[in-house]
Amino acid sequence: SMKGRLCVQMFSFDQPFQSYQKDDFAKDFMKDPNVISNLRMISGDKWTVVGIPATSVTAEPVPCSVLSMTFFDRLTENNVVRESGHISKCFDEFCGEFTISDELRKMLLIDDSDNYCLYSDSEREEFLFRIFFHICLGGRFNQYEDEIQPYLDVTKQVYKDLIR
Repeated sequence: SMKGRLCVQMFSFDQPFQSYQKDDFAKDFMKDPNVISNLRMISGDKWTVVGIPATSVTAEPVPCSVLSMTFFDRLTENNVVRESGHISKCFDEFCGEFTISDELRKMLLIDDSDNYCLYSDSEREEFLFRIFFHICLGGRFNQYEDEIQPYLDVTKQVYKDLIR
């Protein structure tokens, strides 16, 4: 259910910027007439233009210091993923709208699972981890992979496309 529900839009900014100004920048961005008339969002099953200025905005810095896919090697080192690349299965558990049938999703979603601590809170905030998280969980109608490599390949490609 991710197909047709993901969109990347790019806007240019040509003024000086300091990170301590992030909230003002985000607020000004969301009030800019060009952004308001072009920024799209999904509403139900249809894309629509935002069309109205934001009344309040909060910006959250996302660290982007992890640059290598070796970041995910610990999944294999800790048996979340087998040496063959197959994701280790587990008994079904439920977390919100997710049915968890493997150790990967359990590690991603359940904070008291045996493997949740493989990634610290600060590592989970990393841009690369966030992309991986969303790719692995998918949408409501996602059909999960049995092997890790497709998730890693798509994560790497999305990361490169967004950074570029």
